[in-house]
Amino acid sequence: MTGIILHHYDYSPFSEKIRLIFGMKQLEWRSVIVPAIMPKPQLLPLTGGYRHTPVMQIGADIYCDTRIIAREIERRFPEPPLHANLAEQGLSGVIEAWAERDLFWPLARYVSGINAERTEPGLNADRAALRGKPEPSPQRLKQVARDSLGQALGEIRLIDQMLSDGRDYLLGGAAPCLADLSVYHGLWFLDALPIRCGAALDMYPRIRAWMRRVTRLGHGIRTELPAATAIDIATAAYPEPLMPGCDGSAPAPGSLVTVRPEGYVTPPVTGVLVRADAARIVISRIDPTVGEVMVHFPRAGYVLRPAARRGTDAGPPAMAVDDDASEDETMALTGYGR
Repeated sequence: MTGIILHHYDYSPFSEKIRLIFGMKQLEWRSVIVPAIMPKPQLLPLTGGYRHTPVMQIGADIYCDTRIIAREIERRFPEPPLHANLAEQGLSGVIEAWAERDLFWPLARYVSGINAERTEPGLNADRAALRGKPEPSPQRLKQVARDSLGQALGEIRLIDQMLSDGRDYLLGGAAPCLADLSVYHGLWFLDALPIRCGAALDMYPRIRAWMRRVTRLGHGIRTELPAATAIDIATAAYPEPLMPGCDGSAPAPGSLVTVRPEGYVTPPVTGVLVRADAARIVISRIDPTVGEVMVHFPRAGYVLRPAARRGTDAGPPAMAVDDDASEDETMALTGYGR
């Protein structure tokens, strides 16, 4: 089995979710640090254009989005499990969806706005471009930060209520599960940028104690790896065999398709559809730099469409962009991946 490579950067909150899974399972993994902003010349040949963070690579199989990354880690390394039982798995999925939408985005807008003038050059413009928007001013980001803090505090109180009966972890088990990691990384982000914003948690000692327990998972055994070496590993490997198959809502296996994350205006990833079911989309690509790779996405949150063949006038269907200015104009620092 080819080892795990994680393409990430250290202050990426969704990457922290995966790093904690490595710690929970005490896995050895190799770390490739990618730029937080475009261009990403040594990542895009692997993903076919998907630019969010993190991305997991195992040989010539590329996993995009933490939902599919977590499932694949669990499949390959089932002990200790991410869930104690099937019921906990279902509850974790519900909490993950809430935490990475209703909790995370207000936190991200708050932290990003407070740090609007302290982040690396170009980050504001890069994140705004993900939503097809012009770069917002620092003043606009700071105003949204103030608005977002109130929204975030309402969600944080829910976490405190979950812990109010003295349980150590969110679902009451003796060990953390994926629900804990999905909630934790948004709160972790409060102190990830130069201006620390974690004072918002000072009135919640139960949450602080829970975070300390989760932090003790660590990140497993990390070894740094040059990006060029990760490219070489993919070039020398072949994707693992996968039984083709698609449900009735997807094009037939072997179809040329495009895949893109919902809500963003990034270019789609184009390839030959291998599998599309309730959990995942898998496409095969031939890249001139790395050869054949298999790119894996979760089904939820991604748009799968037939691709236009050469010689036709039609391009991939245009993606609808949310016109809610309260969110889109202030995404300049919050495109941290999934």
